[in-house]
Amino acid sequence: MRTWTGCHETMSDLLQSILEAAGRQHSEDGDTHDFLKALIQQTSARLKLHHLALWTQRGGTAQILTQLGSRVRSPDDGPLICSTPAGQVHLATTADVETERRLLTASALVDDLRLVLDVTEGGASVDDDVLLHLTDIFADLQRRRLLEAHLQQSDSERRVNQLLTQLHSSLDQSVVANSLATDGAAVLGCIRASVVRRSGRSWNVVATTGVSQPDHRSDASRQIRSWVEQAATEHGVADHGVADHGADGGSDRHPVVRPLEPQQNWQKAGWAVVLEFPEHAIPGQGTIASEQCLNTVLQHATLALANCDARTRATAVGRVRSGWQRLTGGRWGIVLTALAVLVTALLIVPATLRIEVYGALAPTERSFVFAPDDGTIAEVFVEDGTRTEAGRTLLCVLQNEDLQVQLESIAGQLAAANARLAAIDAMRGTRIPGADNNRLLSAEQAELKEEVVSLTKQADIVRERLQLLNVVSRIDGRVYGDRLVQFLTQRPVTRGQFLFEVANPASGWQLELKVPEADSRHVLRAMEQQDAPLTVSFALETSPESVHQTQLRSLASSVDLDEQGQLSTKAFAPVSDSDLHQERPGAGVIAYIHCGQRPVGYVWFRRIIEFVQRHTWL
Repeated sequence: MRTWTGCHETMSDLLQSILEAAGRQHSEDGDTHDFLKALIQQTSARLKLHHLALWTQRGGTAQILTQLGSRVRSPDDGPLICSTPAGQVHLATTADVETERRLLTASALVDDLRLVLDVTEGGASVDDDVLLHLTDIFADLQRRRLLEAHLQQSDSERRVNQLLTQLHSSLDQSVVANSLATDGAAVLGCIRASVVRRSGRSWNVVATTGVSQPDHRSDASRQIRSWVEQAATEHGVADHGVADHGADGGSDRHPVVRPLEPQQNWQKAGWAVVLEFPEHAIPGQGTIASEQCLNTVLQHATLALANCDARTRATAVGRVRSGWQRLTGGRWGIVLTALAVLVTALLIVPATLRIEVYGALAPTERSFVFAPDDGTIAEVFVEDGTRTEAGRTLLCVLQNEDLQVQLESIAGQLAAANARLAAIDAMRGTRIPGADNNRLLSAEQAELKEEVVSLTKQADIVRERLQLLNVVSRIDGRVYGDRLVQFLTQRPVTRGQFLFEVANPASGWQLELKVPEADSRHVLRAMEQQDAPLTVSFALETSPESVHQTQLRSLASSVDLDEQGQLSTKAFAPVSDSDLHQERPGAGVIAYIHCGQRPVGYVWFRRIIEFVQRHTWL
């Protein structure tokens, strides 16, 4: 056994130090799947190698597994690698530098597959036994890699077979589509899988990963349909990738769109699938299924959906044909003509589209009073209907013992600081000798002055907070609320809690209407088409016999959830009628927003038409 220059380690100590260093690097890097990489780096560093390469060799073919260093190996070294004997170190001279030694040794992996260690010495020579042991260690790690790959492949094949069995276990289209969308996404390794069905010239999302009944109005469903329509328009015969650019212009998914048709013909396809893989993902790498696995799953999915379509046609065609024959009989001619005339009239005759909304009557000038701080309401000075003046009418008084205690504590600290300052001034007046003593007194005096300034500011802040506990009205008007004294007196409140509503009826009135989400599009369209404000006719629930008219002033830009749990958009309309001066805020309103002329059939049957539009599969 040779020794190394400047090194007194034994072979076992050297191997142990290399393994320990590789273990530390492996744990620091956080890569739980590649200890071999850390071991190669530590081996090259500890043995001071210029180059280290691992080859896999089977028969007369050799391939580079990995390499590290300044001497790049090429496939031309294949004959040399194949001739390397196992269990011993082979010396090969390098072509570029005669002083460097190139050592090779081999170890068996599986059957006729071997691992060859190829190193080029650097500043120190390498012991042959160390190379042989390292080769065996590298071979053991590579065998573990091969075993893990074999187990992953076996598990993947088992999951694919389970998916294929599940696809053919039912003749229900929704069951097959959901199996492909949910279980297929897990097997193929995609982020989301969506099954889309052709309906005339359009496509509808039938199922997507994690969602059995997708919302056709959602942005995700629209994006999926656009991918399929683009692929169908371009008549792709293989996968059709489209980059999904989000709102920020970035791309985080790579969709693969394929028709579920035996010949991959978009013109004949009635179904399609959209597979969204991570960015830059390639089938066959990492957790992504291989291209062969992808084709197998889609072929069986195509066959399963074709069987479902055949069963549906067999059970429905006869009923549709007999119904059509009865409908086109001779005695139905007059009825069909009358229906045609009625339908034509419904499509031609115009009528005013009025959107029914509900809301409340509210003064234009309103103020909501909230608790300025935590505390207990000591006394309430107003009742329902009490007149108020801005900045003068006291609404209630809150008590906060913590603030009072805090103010007294600050006052005590301030008094102590002032007393100490006076004592320091007195001590300086006595002219006590000693330069050090004078410096200490000056430093303490400066510190106390800063403390007095800080305590004074704190006391002012606490006094302001105590002053705010006297809650006053900010506007002229009236207080509205039921049994305010009984509900609020001696009641603990938190900062920001609602206390009073103060409104000024003399400032005028306005309607606060709630337009349902399904009807807001009609109002928006009418506002865009008409230059003048929309007309609003309304009646108060307190006087339903009187119908008033006004104009829509504005429509909110957001949709909110109202008290009934329904989505609606706020609309505002001013009220100028003088008859409303006796009304009270919050009175219920039934209003109709005039949204222009539409066919009378649409006006009469709008609810039915919109219901069908929202729930149809066409």
